[in-house]
Amino acid sequence: MSRSKIKVLFHSNHSKILTGFGKNMKNILLELYKNNDDIEVFEAANGAKMGVDLMTPWKSYGTFPSDKNLLQEIENNGAKKQAASYGFYCIDEIIEKVKPDIYIGIEDIWAFRQFETKPWWRKTKKIIWTTLDSVPMLDQTLKTYSECDQMLVWASFAEKEMKRLGCENVKTLHGAVDYSHFYKLENRKDIRSKFGITDEFVIGFVFKNQLRKSVPNLLEGFKRFKESYPESKAKLLLHTDWESNHKTWDIAKYIKEKKIDPKDVLCTYICDNCGKYFVSPYKGEEVECKLCGSQKSSKTKTTTSPVSEEDLNEIYNLMDVYCHPFTSGGQELPIQEAKSAGLITLVTNYSCGEDSCHPNQGGLPLSWNEYREPNTHFVKASTDPESIYKNLKKVFHMTPEEKQKYIKRGKKNIKDNFSVESTITKLKKIIIDLNNKKTFFKKTEETKTEEEKKTVTIDSLLGNEGAKNRLLIVIPESAGDVLMVNSLLGNVKEMYPEKNIYISTKPEYKPMIDDNPFVYKIIPYSQKFDNLHFLEGKGANNGYFEIAFLPHLLTQRLHAYHHNGSDKIQFFTE
Repeated sequence: MSRSKIKVLFHSNHSKILTGFGKNMKNILLELYKNNDDIEVFEAANGAKMGVDLMTPWKSYGTFPSDKNLLQEIENNGAKKQAASYGFYCIDEIIEKVKPDIYIGIEDIWAFRQFETKPWWRKTKKIIWTTLDSVPMLDQTLKTYSECDQMLVWASFAEKEMKRLGCENVKTLHGAVDYSHFYKLENRKDIRSKFGITDEFVIGFVFKNQLRKSVPNLLEGFKRFKESYPESKAKLLLHTDWESNHKTWDIAKYIKEKKIDPKDVLCTYICDNCGKYFVSPYKGEEVECKLCGSQKSSKTKTTTSPVSEEDLNEIYNLMDVYCHPFTSGGQELPIQEAKSAGLITLVTNYSCGEDSCHPNQGGLPLSWNEYREPNTHFVKASTDPESIYKNLKKVFHMTPEEKQKYIKRGKKNIKDNFSVESTITKLKKIIIDLNNKKTFFKKTEETKTEEEKKTVTIDSLLGNEGAKNRLLIVIPESAGDVLMVNSLLGNVKEMYPEKNIYISTKPEYKPMIDDNPFVYKIIPYSQKFDNLHFLEGKGANNGYFEIAFLPHLLTQRLHAYHHNGSDKIQFFTE
């Protein structure tokens, strides 16, 4: 009798989206689908609408809502829209259809906010494979860790920090990328000459134009190198989207500010008409294609119009060294692509850079200074321009034999730690081990014995401020109702500024509101709280709250509307 396969639901960026998560998803699913008799794969695809045929060999489901009423509800609510983009409103239906043995969520850690409130969460074995790129760790990270069976991280930096915090069940598993597309080309000189590059020393950086990519630092380091070694005829090639807005660097502005010759900084243009790329100094967006001559057809790289893997490999082959300065990152896939293409990589020695920047990894570490990100208080790295300059100088003076040693080490580092084969081997073992392991869940209010429930009294749950200063909202379930109430609490506090606001809900919904600044205290729901006279008092019973709102009771089944005559008519009136 044949053994049944382990049903695994992978939840991440859609495997056809050209992001780091998307590429990882594609490579993982392809390999397991083609070459595995033990695992049956399913895809929950962020970035795709529910109900759309995603045309994948395996069964796949879009996770973004298609229901018009829900779309209208989330359209003007930033938090709900973000939750929807991570599949919060559709994942329950997908779980019900697939009934997976194991759920694997592969996203940034905030993607799983409030997932622990879902009914299936405690019934399903879970692996969270996430990118953690900065210290200190968010509270959400530790909460998610405590709620999953296995946490995987994309960088050893994160594993070390989690274990320092006492979280032992964490392993590093780098994202799987097919590096067979990236290698040194025999006709490299011909490709360079096509764009007027002969004996110039080309420094390259492949990146999405984000503020966490240290463009000003790189420009400053490049400027110092160029001034010190004019014989290098150095060029800086930035394969990125140059169009500026409040979330990107205005690269052209910084070039001018630093008095760098604009001809020494190159960009890649992609033509919408012929689909080919060409390299030149930046001349703005929507320029004439140098290859097909079409007018206003060429723009710098964007996530919606990227180059092919073949063309990207050619772009790496235009470079003599690869430099990747950044504030922090989950894995930074271009670093590994550059190694595969035969380049020495200069990488900031922080966050995931620690897995790629050292000589035994085919790289050179860039030193940095600490700064703190506002609001999160994350430690971020400001890469030292002097370190960029010195390491460029080091590579420039290397002999061919020295360069080959670094290149060989870099390729070995990729094969051992970042290749599809390496990642799949490790992931399969994790899946099989977890499938064979019994999972013990924490007791919730529903699973406690009656004796355990009796040990907690309502008095022990309340503060010392007195009933006159308390307001209670009872909302035992479900996720949608709890979220709705959560969004109204600022208004409630504005109406009742003198009251301490208590929320009563089931334990699994507590994480959905426990960070709301207007909540004084959250107490576990009891059926007793459906009795308004018990809560607000009647006759000789003084009650526990001046006002108790029971929005889950919308009929006259129970007396739920007197509130000691102290309520102000707006919300939660029955």
